[in-house]
Amino acid sequence: MSTSRMKIEVNHLKEGMYIADLDCPWHQTPFPLQGFYIRNDDDLKALTEYCKHVYVDERKSRVKQVYERKVTSNPEAKQKLRVEEGSASQVVMLTPLVIKSPQIYKAKTTIKKEAARAGKLHQHVYDAITGVFNTLYNGGEVSIVETETVAEGMVDSIVRNPDALVWLSKMSEEDVYSYQHSVKSSIWALVYGRHLGLDKPLLKALAMGVLLSHIGKTKLPSELRDKSEALSADERRLYQNYVEYSVDILEGLDDLPSGVISVVKFHQERHNGTGYPQGVTGGRIPLLAKIAGLVDYYQSLINPRDGSQGFSPLQAVSKLFELRNIAFQDDLVERFIEAVGVYPTGTLVELSSHEVAIVTGHNLDRRLFPKVMIVLDDHKYPLKDAKVVDLKEWNQNKVGDDGLYISESLPKGAYNIDENEFLLTGAKSRWSWKHFAGSIAS
Repeated sequence: MSTSRMKIEVNHLKEGMYIADLDCPWHQTPFPLQGFYIRNDDDLKALTEYCKHVYVDERKSRVKQVYERKVTSNPEAKQKLRVEEGSASQVVMLTPLVIKSPQIYKAKTTIKKEAARAGKLHQHVYDAITGVFNTLYNGGEVSIVETETVAEGMVDSIVRNPDALVWLSKMSEEDVYSYQHSVKSSIWALVYGRHLGLDKPLLKALAMGVLLSHIGKTKLPSELRDKSEALSADERRLYQNYVEYSVDILEGLDDLPSGVISVVKFHQERHNGTGYPQGVTGGRIPLLAKIAGLVDYYQSLINPRDGSQGFSPLQAVSKLFELRNIAFQDDLVERFIEAVGVYPTGTLVELSSHEVAIVTGHNLDRRLFPKVMIVLDDHKYPLKDAKVVDLKEWNQNKVGDDGLYISESLPKGAYNIDENEFLLTGAKSRWSWKHFAGSIAS
């Protein structure tokens, strides 16, 4: 442990001190960042509720003097750590997720209206991240000003309506995996963070952390970075160094928002200690990094690095469900599925009626019954006017053959459907029969 850290009882803390660690797992507290400044009495009161003492970083603190006894060796704590490390393949149990004063966000606009704003923003995000990567590839000095700007724009868009950016991200045809992966993961992270009630500064730190989490790959050998087939064990070890490279790059930047480095540093750690680079267990991973790790893994399932056929959204959330309290914390998985749905917005599906529809929204209490827009009839011909149906409402008091449900997910672009066109034009289909007939013939 760093010699700049002091162990201090919570009733001796002052505003401006930098809290580097606690006497309990971060997850058991409402503090979503591992490391923060004491800003006001509310922070002091919250610490008093959860901790008897904390560890203050003297170098980062903004008060003239930090004094108390130095951190002493704790054999009991070390023994506990050894036990956790020795049982890394086992389930790790922690107390439930705690978020202090969660924000309640309500959609302020329709998905169609928000898409008009989010379309330009989405491209701006890709341009910003591409610029960061290209600068690093060419040995230049990185500025995160534009990344910070697009992160703020993403937060505002997700707060207004969480579905527009998700839909647009599904339409992206970007072919550079690292850019695409980071941007899409950041959108999932914001949708999830919004659902959890994180405030805007935390959402911004989360977005920036996920957007920048893979920039260390610019320091990897190109043959390793660009390899599409599965990596060998030795190659995987070398590849995993990108996390530390990313942290090194960010630590050299000025004015980085608090918490961003923490997200990047811990986003590949796992609940049971099987992650990298440190192999720490759930209690040592800050909340924002837990979110980043979960969405990063989810995105890798639906869009694998090796270019192979990805999981469907249903298969991906099923895999996450299998990993509850193993790789990922139980209640975090549950809340993620609530946030993105079993069928995320923009997913193309076939219904039990053999009609084809696009998912347009969710019902948190009935995850398998989302809101859909039906665009093809049961013979797979386009409807003159697409029909919007809330499957939850439709299935109330219906049984057997009268019910309507999703029978399967379809791949993007199935039946030559342009999901983006429906997003921009609403329920009115602009397909021509000539266009449809041509697509069938091809």
